[in-house]
Amino acid sequence: MTSDGRHAGRFEALFELTGDAVVEVEVADMRPVVRAVNPGFEAMFGWSAETVVGESLNEFIVPEGRVEEAVDLDRRTADGKVNSETVTRRTADGLRQFIYRGIPYERGDGSRGGLAIYTDITERNRRKRHHAVLHRVLRHNLRNALTVILGSASEIERRADDPLAEQARLTLSAARDLERLSDRAQLVERAFDDETDRQVVDIADLSRSVATAARETADSATITTDFPDRLPVLAGGALEAAVENLVSNAVVHGGDAPDVRLVGRRAGDMAEIEVADDGPGIPDAERAVVFEDRPLTQLSHGTGLGLWLVKWAVESCHGRIDYERVDGETVVRVTLPAVDAA
Repeated sequence: MTSDGRHAGRFEALFELTGDAVVEVEVADMRPVVRAVNPGFEAMFGWSAETVVGESLNEFIVPEGRVEEAVDLDRRTADGKVNSETVTRRTADGLRQFIYRGIPYERGDGSRGGLAIYTDITERNRRKRHHAVLHRVLRHNLRNALTVILGSASEIERRADDPLAEQARLTLSAARDLERLSDRAQLVERAFDDETDRQVVDIADLSRSVATAARETADSATITTDFPDRLPVLAGGALEAAVENLVSNAVVHGGDAPDVRLVGRRAGDMAEIEVADDGPGIPDAERAVVFEDRPLTQLSHGTGLGLWLVKWAVESCHGRIDYERVDGETVVRVTLPAVDAA
């Protein structure tokens, strides 16, 4: 078999077996005339190859009000330009959302053809929308309730005698814990929102700033940094909160006089940031679900959002987080895509 034959065979296998809906079209008079469809198209859109081949694709799957959009995409394909767009199309199950990719090519007879690939993102977008609404409503209502609780408990503490005042202080402490949890939940939401909004961040400068702030609030802790002058990485806006949480955890769990070290270095195309402390380490149950992707259970879900915030913020930057115990120290290592200092 010739090289062209092998390439054609691989193309045909990819065309037939991919789970996405794929249509081969020939653009004639700005009409995407169907030449072939794969099984994924037939299953998703409900039209057989026998029905649509030789016909305009838009007449079968483009809903009212979207025709002009579809014609613009067809025009780009006819001009030999690659397309990528989020679109809504009619399917066997009603309107659904897709990432559409149009890949043009020139046929042997000189005519212009193209592949239209549709990746269904309906459920992903629906879950994202549900999460956003639920998260905002819960956080708003939680904030309102906490404002009432904090105000009432403070007034009771001011006016009452022991032991009622002690109960008010306990209530205030629990309410402030919830307030901090709400703040962290907001940062988690930012970590997801910032996934595609990355920019260059000097992690060396950021880490030194975090260490300076931590020293002001943790008098008993020794916090040192060891970084090059600059260590630029590609990261989202939640990275600073991630580093703050790592340092805070190290201070809180490092004993009466914790020794915390922040170390950064370039490692090939990546940058590594380590936060080390002399504490007893992260409990096994919490470490397993965060660092080892163990299943969540009622007894091993961890005690808060701090480590989850770090994990999700780092992963949203296309990085990773690792944990180890070295010579009696706890070391959490964050690895991020590095950027040339220039």
